[in-house]
Amino acid sequence: MESATLKNINKILKDAPENILERILGYIEGILEEENTDFKLSEEQKESLRQIKKRSYKQHTEIDAFLNEMSSKYGI
Repeated sequence: MESATLKNINKILKDAPENILERILGYIEGILEEENTDFKLSEEQKESLRQIKKRSYKQHTEIDAFLNEMSSKYGI
């Protein structure tokens, strides 16, 4: 059985160049891989996230500063 969404996707991509189809395939695979990822956080990471959630809006940092902090603490 084919859904209406899948039919629309097939219609749109029917005449797409191969390089576009390859990029779309990679995108789809990435999305499906993300859906199947289970993360395990340490207690320290959980506590860090709890503290971040408690911050007021004015205390939040720019995303780059946050990512640098997480990278230096946890190697992510």
